[in-house]
Order: sequence, then C-alpha cells, then structure tokens
Amino acid sequence: MGNQAIIDDFTDKDEVSSSRNLWDYKEETEIVGIVKEISNGNFNGKTIGLLTNAGEELVYLPELTALNSKLKDVAIEDKVKVVYEGEEKGKKSGRMYAVFKVSIKHQ
Repeated sequence: MGNQAIIDDFTDKDEVSSSRNLWDYKEETEIVGIVKEISNGNFNGKTIGLLTNAGEELVYLPELTALNSKLKDVAIEDKVKVVYEGEEKGKKSGRMYAVFKVSIKHQ
C-alpha cells in the first residue's frame, strides 16, 4: 500500500456481529447465573455460558484475562456472581484493564 491513505468506506453491511449473547458488563455491571457451558475460548482461555433469570438463552462472559483468571476453577452447575468494578491502570504495563469481583458457589 505504500504511503496511500486508508479510507474509511465501511457501511452497516460490513459490520461483524456475534451470534452469541454476550454480557455487556459496562451496561449491566452485575450478572448472576448457573454455569451451563464451558468450552475452550478463542483468545484468553475459557468461554463460559451462564443461565440467568433473564431467560432460557445462555449469556456468555467476555474472554478477558482479568476475568478468566478468577474463573479458572469454575465447573458446570456452579453458581457465579460477577461484578464489573471499573477500570484500573496496570502497574507494570501502564495499560487500562477491566476489574471484576467474582464469587463462586461450587455445587
């Protein structure tokens, strides 16, 4: 491409969407549910699906390192509560990352 400017010519037709019902932790800061699905994730470990009071469709937790490290011992049928507490700046990296409080009741 050399020195050519990259033009933003995207339209709504180009937008990529997820087929999964992902938890929007910045919009709804707390989620409580029963773990119904655990599979290998695409990025940082596990993909975890929770059955919540919202309905019969599973809600999937985002694959974030800060969250997956706290959920490493979770199992199917465990009751989980996750609370998004905001963002913090990493001491070593200087990058912002999401902070979660996680509670697990093992079944």
